[in-house]
Amino acid sequence: MYTVVLVDDSWFIRQWLKQILEQTDRYQVIAESSNGREALPIYKKHHPDIVIMDLIMDDLDGFQTLSLMKRLFPDAKVIMCSSLAQPHIIQRCLDLGAKDFIEKPYFEDLTRKLDKVLID
Repeated sequence: MYTVVLVDDSWFIRQWLKQILEQTDRYQVIAESSNGREALPIYKKHHPDIVIMDLIMDDLDGFQTLSLMKRLFPDAKVIMCSSLAQPHIIQRCLDLGAKDFIEKPYFEDLTRKLDKVLID
């Protein structure tokens, strides 16, 4: 079973993603965070297989958190998740080291994208 950390300032979105993932037999959410500043020590403690992270958050936003996470933990696998799915934003995430991008609230491909990053 693959371990997942959810980083999103919306409790509702975290619960929605958690529900989708718990319906599979492949993914287990082991920790959640509402902002990037909390996410970094959570990653350090748990070393999850993958992180699903929002872009717009208080304290450290997704761009800042992704950049720091990849600098501190180069092997971190992160999928960004945001309603801000313009091509230049997606490309910036990929340039910062994200493995993929999911547009909120279109989660139909969530497990397929995780499978692609982790299993392929």
